[in-house]
Amino acid sequence: MNRLTLQVGWAVCALAILGVTGCRNKTDAGEVASVRLINAVPDAGGLDVSVNGRRVWKRATFRSSTGYQSVASGTYPVTLDAAGLGTTLLTQSLAFDKGRNYTLLALGQAEGRRAKVQILPDEQPAPLAAGKASVRLVNASPGTAVDLVVNTIVGVKSVGYGRRSEPLVLSGGDYELQLAAAGTARMLVEPVHLSLAPGRRYTLIAMGKPGSRQSLSLEAYPDK
Repeated sequence: MNRLTLQVGWAVCALAILGVTGCRNKTDAGEVASVRLINAVPDAGGLDVSVNGRRVWKRATFRSSTGYQSVASGTYPVTLDAAGLGTTLLTQSLAFDKGRNYTLLALGQAEGRRAKVQILPDEQPAPLAAGKASVRLVNASPGTAVDLVVNTIVGVKSVGYGRRSEPLVLSGGDYELQLAAAGTARMLVEPVHLSLAPGRRYTLIAMGKPGSRQSLSLEAYPDK
């Protein structure tokens, strides 16, 4: 049985980007964005990521999360390198607004430079009701749309590749989760288990590919 891995890992304080160095104090915390990288590229051999020409994450492995780090607000070129291949996969400009939290999701394949980065602003809704938690499903598995099955009931329907679902609000507690091929009863992974803490939000990511060496899995990452 697969286990659903909670990737927490709070990273070192503050990125050095465009003169932003050291830890921010509470008075100027609103001038920066909080950013994390999640690597859903199975064949990259780890990812090196540079922002505005400066290396900020090195050899982030498949399925790993860097944890949130502070970045000066603004628009910067972000470069993604496949550490195992010595190949630059892409360079693109990404915008970060002050006071916001972001997930950078690297997905696709390093082979043929078919990788890309999606910038996913974390959820900013009204506070959750007492005892409630929220999950969103992202499909980073190419070639198939998926349903999220929660305790044998379809909770999220037909999330296509590269898409993110709307939030699903659940009571805090223990759940058994599965991925199914969209609109069918065909399960794609073994049941996995997740304990939802009341008041917390989570990003669930389907990554890998059925029948491949990096087989399909469902990973959970607590949001900030």
